[in-house]
Amino acid sequence: MQIIEISLGEGSVGQVKKVKIEDNLYAIKQFNSRLGSNEYRIHQQLKHPNILNFIQGNEDYIITELMSPFSLFDFVKTARSMSVNASNCILKQLVEALKYMHQQRIAHRDVKLENVLVDEQNFKIKLCDFDVSVSLDEGKVQNQVGTFNYLAPEINHYGEINALNLQECDIHSLGVLYFTLLFGNFPFKQANQSNGMYRLIIENNWEKFWHIFQSRRTQQIPPICLELIQGMIEYNPKQRFTLDDILNKIEPVNEIEYVNEMQKVHIQLQEMQREKGNLILEN
Repeated sequence: MQIIEISLGEGSVGQVKKVKIEDNLYAIKQFNSRLGSNEYRIHQQLKHPNILNFIQGNEDYIITELMSPFSLFDFVKTARSMSVNASNCILKQLVEALKYMHQQRIAHRDVKLENVLVDEQNFKIKLCDFDVSVSLDEGKVQNQVGTFNYLAPEINHYGEINALNLQECDIHSLGVLYFTLLFGNFPFKQANQSNGMYRLIIENNWEKFWHIFQSRRTQQIPPICLELIQGMIEYNPKQRFTLDDILNKIEPVNEIEYVNEMQKVHIQLQEMQREKGNLILEN
């Protein structure tokens, strides 16, 4: 095993680099946090087409398939927003990944754009980063785990929650992610009473909520997409859409158009990366 000293990314748990095993290239995440052992324990249990493929590891590192260095966050930031077709195609894949995880009795707990990778060969979506994931059978677990923009209202305060209820929290985070794909920005900074935009949701004033966002756009987001978002970020967790509800409501997607759109953005990202590299060399 030969670690190639090229950083592919860095998070709170560890740094990701390329590694060569025999003639094949993979990614290696070397842990610098106690959360690494949790990520290893969880990730090794998961095998799904829309989850980053685990190869091998232990409590010090994990080796996974090698993906494009760009997360879904990079794609959205570059494109500013994704088309309805691409957003639905991404949503469908993430629903399948979460459905599998929940069937395995595991909640992700940090669904966000940065934790979604894109396969540059076929632009398939892969959920990753399981350092705060937890078993649904864990009993009471700590609130406020995840990323603030994506946190469900029921965990947006100090305290504890039954791990079983984290399935609805994952769905809320997925709804925020889907909104961001379509609109290019977050629906609210934090899901609590003190945030003006989120108060509209608590008050069930969806008409005003959507008017504010749609009025900023030249091309309107279709009502079926708004209905999907509402069902996922609903204030009452027991009234949120289930993952099966979401799958049943996603309109048919055009995968060829999806690949073409993602490929176009990927080329832009590669060009930006090359320009950045040239600037570093010049300096």
